[in-house]
Amino acid sequence: MTRRLRATRRRFLSHSAAAAAAGLFAVPLIGRASGKALRIATLAPQGSSWHKAFEKTARDLKERTAGALTMKIYAGGTMGDEGAMVRKMRHGQLDGAALTSVGLGEINKQLLALQLPLLFKDNKQLDHVRTAMSDTFEKLLNDGGFKLGAWGDVGFIYLFANTPVKVPDDIKSTKMWVWDTDPVSKAVMDVAGVNAVPLGVPDVLPSLQTGLIDAFTNSPYGAIALQWYTKARYVTNLKLSVGIGGSVLTQKAWDGLEAAHQQALTDITKENYGKLLERIRGDNGRAIKTLKEKGIEVIEPTDFVKWASVAVQARDKLVKDGTLDGDLVAKVLEHLKAAP
Repeated sequence: MTRRLRATRRRFLSHSAAAAAAGLFAVPLIGRASGKALRIATLAPQGSSWHKAFEKTARDLKERTAGALTMKIYAGGTMGDEGAMVRKMRHGQLDGAALTSVGLGEINKQLLALQLPLLFKDNKQLDHVRTAMSDTFEKLLNDGGFKLGAWGDVGFIYLFANTPVKVPDDIKSTKMWVWDTDPVSKAVMDVAGVNAVPLGVPDVLPSLQTGLIDAFTNSPYGAIALQWYTKARYVTNLKLSVGIGGSVLTQKAWDGLEAAHQQALTDITKENYGKLLERIRGDNGRAIKTLKEKGIEVIEPTDFVKWASVAVQARDKLVKDGTLDGDLVAKVLEHLKAAP
């Protein structure tokens, strides 16, 4: 073999070895690049306790699956209001979302039963009924093509305004907001004779700033996290309803996961949402004090008979017009009687 031929052969072998090594190391890189990413949306503002819990879930999931399954969180309503999120999930543009009861109601309106006005007095009653009927509500989601990850809370809902609201008739003098896709709030306002302004959640703060509305309902922590409280002078000390919620995945997204990844997601979600539930309840308790410190006056309601009458009439209206199933509402009330 000539010197030139031997040199050519060495270069060929060297290049071939390099190519083989490159091919060898490329295999894991391709595997990592093909990892699955779940697209999850929420109205929760960036930096809120809800958002922090979702981000932690994403980090834990990535670590537990060695990067094979990740989450991309779209927070602060960047994917639109909850109705838009549900539509995008159904069209395959999102894999899941963390929704309030209004968003869950977009999947199946019967899930709004837990949001009926003046239904629960405290968290113990809510926990008892929701636990007792969890299988029923999960099936409603499954029938709609979704799988529940975990239940969550927004917190008890209060009324904020720029004029004192002691009785339901006082709301008539406000420019009250009502969530445009929430039939429960609409029924309450209709029974109370209030001509409320229907808007999506992302439109509330701009509308408060322009004066289109001057009253709204939210949990204390929600009002602070969304900065709505900056446009209110009073809050009525009455738990009008409870804002529940839950994380969901489309059944298609769930079925597309490996069994080990399904288990990892289930375990992580259960752990983080359990802690989130406790944190949100603590946040709402502290938020009441914060609101007082920021100058918002707490108004004590009067004429509880009138408030209760509006609540019962709204419930009957929702059953009569077919929004809620009467038998389901009756089961909720039956479980409520057995609550501690």
